Amino acid sequence: MAKHTERVSRKRQIKKERIYKAALSVFGKYGYRKATLEDIASELHMTQSGLYRYFRDKRDLYEKAVAYGLVEWQRTSASAIENESDPLSQLQNYALTGANYLNENDDLRNVLINDPSVFPLNTKEDHFAPINRESMNILRDILKQGIKENRIRSVDLDYTTSFLYSVYVMFIIKSYVKPDIGSSDDMLKTSLDILLHGIAK
Repeated sequence: MAKHTERVSRKRQIKKERIYKAALSVFGKYGYRKATLEDIASELHMTQSGLYRYFRDKRDLYEKAVAYGLVEWQRTSASAIENESDPLSQLQNYALTGANYLNENDDLRNVLINDPSVFPLNTKEDHFAPINRESMNILRDILKQGIKENRIRSVDLDYTTSFLYSVYVMFIIKSYVKPDIGSSDDMLKTSLDILLHGIAK
């Protein structure tokens, strides 16, 4: 009985993930306002009423689909540092992998372009606060380990984590949401160089 329940639950989760991917594609293409549940259902070859078996309404689907996209992005970045022991290399790989993921993932990138509120400046308006907090925790753990190994000088962990995360979010906004720089790759590499080595000669 337990195995049957687990199998049903897994099938439901796989179905939801298919819906999330289709929803991200549609929301990325049309934006939240213009996208319809009918568009998403059509992409999945299912009825609109079928979507209501999984989600309350368009807003519910949107937030869950974006959360799914953000978690996949986060997991990909985190996996890039699993086999890396040096904290400075971890910081670099974490940032570069995250940027590369957005370069290759048109759907999530387009959602961010269409909806800058995914990364609000005011944390009280953050609909994805638990996910963003987890990203900050990963960053904080890297810094903590770097301080312990004497690879990073002793700094206030909370303030430094918040600062570095804010710089990264600003980089994402300026590179993808409101692009006003030439090469995002060059900008990221320059930013990492300054963050890791400073600007003092």
